[in-house]
Amino acid sequence: MKRTLAAAVAVVLGLLLLPSRPARAQELITALGRVVDAQGNPVPDVQVLLDYKGHVVQKYRTKTDKKGVFTHLSVYAGPYRVTFKKEGLGEVSFDTELHAVETLQKPPDYRFVPKAAVAPPSPESGLTAAGGPAPTDLGRLTSELNAASALLRQGKADEAAAQYEAIAGWAPGIPLVQAGLASAYKAKGDPAKAETAYRKSVELDPQFVDGYVALATLLAETGKREQAVEVIEQGAAANEKSGRLQYALGVLQLGLGQPAEARAALLKAEALDPQDFEVQYQLATAAMNMNDAAEAVARYQKFVAAAPPDTPNVAVAKSLIEVLTKKMKK
Repeated sequence: MKRTLAAAVAVVLGLLLLPSRPARAQELITALGRVVDAQGNPVPDVQVLLDYKGHVVQKYRTKTDKKGVFTHLSVYAGPYRVTFKKEGLGEVSFDTELHAVETLQKPPDYRFVPKAAVAPPSPESGLTAAGGPAPTDLGRLTSELNAASALLRQGKADEAAAQYEAIAGWAPGIPLVQAGLASAYKAKGDPAKAETAYRKSVELDPQFVDGYVALATLLAETGKREQAVEVIEQGAAANEKSGRLQYALGVLQLGLGQPAEARAALLKAEALDPQDFEVQYQLATAAMNMNDAAEAVARYQKFVAAAPPDTPNVAVAKSLIEVLTKKMKK
């Protein structure tokens, strides 16, 4: 779901694990993750091998459930060689580090797109350039992307950038590689290079929605909100059925103090993706800015009814419903 532009980017480019933290010598954790395909759909019944590369020889085996989630209790925190394998698909291996997942944290996503994948990745997946052939070795590509993403999540921006640059050397023209490289540049504190790489990702594939959102987020964070709106509008024109881009446009326009324009974009997002309860919260915000208390209450109520209890802003929405309802009765 799209909570904010920054959160959307985090969902799109966070292919792997949580940020690393110093592990005690023999800290025991619960390994947790979700295996997804090129389109982000869960992959059930994947055999998962966790090969510990720390102070002792230790291998753990488990498999994904129907939601693509795997868990294994009491494993060592630290470096691992992870292998995913499923009959009829093939296997993917990569190096990463496993650390404890915080309470209520969603399982981190891992991409599983082996060379023997049944269907090629879709254009919006970012794994193939628009109008061009898929990479000759999707297994290698996804393995190396997972490893580079792990480095970035561990705060190793320089190493991650080098890894993404190496991938770009043998798999040029892949939007997701450029987006990952941009994220590494951003982490290194080089927004100019990050912007260039993000722009290249959407030039390579105008259907790469994640690239537009990431670029717009960077521009907004660096004070270029008008340019961010232009990027999202460009993306929306190329992806007319993307509720996510309409949502992003609405959020940006709210930030620019344009509630009427934001409401129009968010209504499009609602029509394109009726299940996205976050749209209701933003529509309520637009209504508040337009002094429409009745509309705001109705939207906040829809948001609270649809959102899980631990969703950010649920408590805020409930409080505002109470305040606005009392105000309307006066």
